[in-house]
Amino acid sequence: MGNELPPPAQMLQIITGYWISQAVGTAARLGVSDQLADRPKTSSEVASAVGADPQALFRLMRMLASIGVFTLDKQERFALTPLGDTLRSSVPGSVRNFAVAETAPGHWQPWGKMYEAIKTGEPMCKPALGMELWDWYSKNPEEGEYFNGAMGDLSAAVSGEVTRIYDFATFQKVVDVGGAHGILLAAILKANPKMRGILFDLQHVTATAGESLKTQGIGQRCEVVTGDFFESVPPGADIHVLKQIIHDWSDTECATILRNCHQALKPNGKLLLVEMVIPPDNSPSMAQAMDLNMLVLLTGRERTESEYRDLLAAGGFKLERVMPTQTPFSVIEASRV
Repeated sequence: MGNELPPPAQMLQIITGYWISQAVGTAARLGVSDQLADRPKTSSEVASAVGADPQALFRLMRMLASIGVFTLDKQERFALTPLGDTLRSSVPGSVRNFAVAETAPGHWQPWGKMYEAIKTGEPMCKPALGMELWDWYSKNPEEGEYFNGAMGDLSAAVSGEVTRIYDFATFQKVVDVGGAHGILLAAILKANPKMRGILFDLQHVTATAGESLKTQGIGQRCEVVTGDFFESVPPGADIHVLKQIIHDWSDTECATILRNCHQALKPNGKLLLVEMVIPPDNSPSMAQAMDLNMLVLLTGRERTESEYRDLLAAGGFKLERVMPTQTPFSVIEASRV
């Protein structure tokens, strides 16, 4: 207790947290950790490789070294730490895409209007960006790819958990509703060689999804279908999975999505939602902060188990169980009734 900062100093750390977010996001976008993957380097060496100002990059990397993202030796060489390693591209546990997406305009500018969001209860994408988030990503494909990559990375983190804790052995066909590049779907199909799958998402997402499925080795067992889950969901499957879909939308919009799943599912079909669940005692979790992210960006929200039970019932499903994972996500199983 003796080393604990006084409350004003603690609050200053909390207030300046967005400085750290932007520093991490900038380092991620520049690919600094990728440059340090083989050996320690000076900021000048890294700056030359990534096209940045050497002094400015030194100041950025020095700050990040002070919080454990890099190390800085007496020769002013920077090296990766396990924390900094998570900002490398395409490595297990990478959050580089997430770091870029969360600090880029599509997310960052609406967060700047949180005051207005709290005053009005309305999402801030249109006031901040001039359009809704999905339209923004459609018109800004480079940023959209970072976002899709971030969702894929989150899927990779949780997909092993989903296949570990849930038995898909009795199912023949799965639809990954809003499945982006099919990371979760690929994990399910790889773990269950007799299953077939459908990846279902919007046009600007599915345009690049087919190659991803081939790369993951499931192209022959997976069909890519373009569409809008507010209109319909591909029929004929006996299980649907929706990862971080329901949290994007209001209760009314979710009921529409769930009813479309209900209509498309075979009788006695199952529905799996992979979502963060707000703890009933409000103990610390990522869910409460993600709930604010939904507030400023979209019409959605994070929910408690009891709220999911009511929401699922409105869509024609019965909540069976909520299974925690070793990630911020839980697997919510529901039955078609």
